[in-house]
Amino acid sequence: MKQVRILSVTFDTEIASYETPAFRGAVIEKVGLEHEYYHNHNNAPGARVAFHYRYPLVQYKRRQRRPSIVFIDKGVDEAQHFFTKPDWSLNFAGREYQASISDLRVRQYPLGVTDEPHYYLLRRWMGLNQENYEKYRQMEGIAEKSAFLENILAGHILAFAQGVGHRFERRFDVSILEIQGARFHPFEGIHSLIFNLRFKANVLLPAYIGLGRGVSQGYGLLSKYDPNRKKGNFTADE
Repeated sequence: MKQVRILSVTFDTEIASYETPAFRGAVIEKVGLEHEYYHNHNNAPGARVAFHYRYPLVQYKRRQRRPSIVFIDKGVDEAQHFFTKPDWSLNFAGREYQASISDLRVRQYPLGVTDEPHYYLLRRWMGLNQENYEKYRQMEGIAEKSAFLENILAGHILAFAQGVGHRFERRFDVSILEIQGARFHPFEGIHSLIFNLRFKANVLLPAYIGLGRGVSQGYGLLSKYDPNRKKGNFTADE
């Protein structure tokens, strides 16, 4: 079972959810475009593709209304490029913000397939690209739609594992237990369907990672819950 390093840093001011992309842009500007893990653009001279199509190891989120950066696995080593700056001032959303830390956590999380299921909440999951959305839209049965989403979610879990250099030793199962709050949300110029999900899977996953599209901008936030104690709260401001 792989141990995944995660450094999560939450700052002490409040921002609106729509300001997360602007916060991301301000951090990228502060760090410098030469540090590609912060933005995933391809800076190589003469590169044929503009982006690195890989799982983002630096993610920008909003937790308890505060801006947060989550550094994952190799991304933890990239944190120095921000925190060694002598000036932490950020300019975004029409104002200057002097960043100061309200919470910093460094942990290692196990990643791997287990015999028993684990229970997760997935908030604002952007699971469907345009092609898959058209397929989903034409489905009529709930069971058919759930099975379709489960396959996509399993693929996103595999993409995360690949992004941190891990290959699962055997197959795992994913079961969606509840879909709540499916709605359209503007993202990069188009309206994409996002979901709140409750699911179980016999795979251990780190909390606070993102799954699906848009994870570098706060979509697809994963958290765990104990089904014997509480169901978990979709409305929690994460």
